[in-house]
Amino acid sequence: MAQPGKGRLIARLVGGIFKSSLERERDFFRRYRELSGLIEEAPENMNLLVLRGELNLERGDYERAKTDFERALELARDMDEAGGWLVLEQVMRDRALYGLKLAR
Repeated sequence: MAQPGKGRLIARLVGGIFKSSLERERDFFRRYRELSGLIEEAPENMNLLVLRGELNLERGDYERAKTDFERALELARDMDEAGGWLVLEQVMRDRALYGLKLAR
């Protein structure tokens, strides 16, 4: 016996995998705008910069990715000097270093 809603769930999963190029483009710009808006509100948030840098890498915009990763690493150095490290910040610093390597 089929489970209610199972067909819709499968359709959504398949639809997510096989998005049209227009849907992927819209999704990218939506995520980019959201991250950029959050960065405007909190420009010292290295986590947001790393996420936007990774989004730029995904898009192939290596210059913007490099700029975001470099800024995130500047903030990481400041945090290191202040002794304010948490696990999340360490992980994001490592992601910024890796992303910067890919962007070069």
